[in-house]
Amino acid sequence: MTEHDRSKDKYNFVLYVPEIRHQAFTVNDAGHVVLDIAISPVKRLMGKLVNREPVSDIELDELSSSAWLGIDGERSILEIARIQSGKTGDDIDDSAQRIAKFMRYLAKRGWIRFKEVKGA
Repeated sequence: MTEHDRSKDKYNFVLYVPEIRHQAFTVNDAGHVVLDIAISPVKRLMGKLVNREPVSDIELDELSSSAWLGIDGERSILEIARIQSGKTGDDIDDSAQRIAKFMRYLAKRGWIRFKEVKGA
């Protein structure tokens, strides 16, 4: 790979390395990740007005939990997609596309961030 090709890679999203920012999570008996979300005072007040307790956790499904647990701060999105592809038997392109969308969602929520890779 030439130096010019490498410079284009820094804009390739699947080469980003995610790391978890939201540390308040557990793994339940089924192996699913459960994210504990803080409840804002506004949501608490709205819950009291309608006599309901606001939901404060999100349980990820099997594939999402596997992707979440694959985030170690060292693996790129492409490497996580390869692991997922091996588990599900899907094509690597389909797996990479699905994982990339999931990572974008997690990043928008602020639950992960993308680590700058040195030497890339």
